[in-house]
Amino acid sequence: MSIGESQSKSKGTTIWVPVEFKNRVRSLSERYRKSQWRILLDALSLYEAQLRKPVVKAELSSVDKVIWYIEKLCMSIGVLKENPSENNVYKTLKTISQVRERLEVNTDILERAINDYVRLVHKKSEDAIEKHASIDEATMELNMALKSVLMDIMYKHILREQESASSEVR
Repeated sequence: MSIGESQSKSKGTTIWVPVEFKNRVRSLSERYRKSQWRILLDALSLYEAQLRKPVVKAELSSVDKVIWYIEKLCMSIGVLKENPSENNVYKTLKTISQVRERLEVNTDILERAINDYVRLVHKKSEDAIEKHASIDEATMELNMALKSVLMDIMYKHILREQESASSEVR
């Protein structure tokens, strides 16, 4: 075999990945009309650049960070509703504080709703029907407060980004 032959033929191999991952790579490949291995190579290159150059990470869209905080906040509220222990209240309020400070959104309504919810859950009541109705109302208040904070985050951080991107196109 000559040198020219060995350079023109490349050997391939397989790697094990979950079916969901393979389907996602296939979907990206079809959408961007690139081979699957090129999609993976591009992703790997971006990953390596992030590891080597923190500046590249800073240049990436802030949407990833915002979505991470949204997810963290929602999961924290879910855990609190499932088990409103003192520890979970503390952790949830700490997460809310991070969201307030780092994303610069007003979380007063959510903090109040949490305090109302926890107070009603721990309130002693002889009438089980009345307590259940109070907790249902507090749960709805908590859900609406969370929705309000999430909307603030969306408008302030995600839709603003889209708006500035569309104004650059004009």
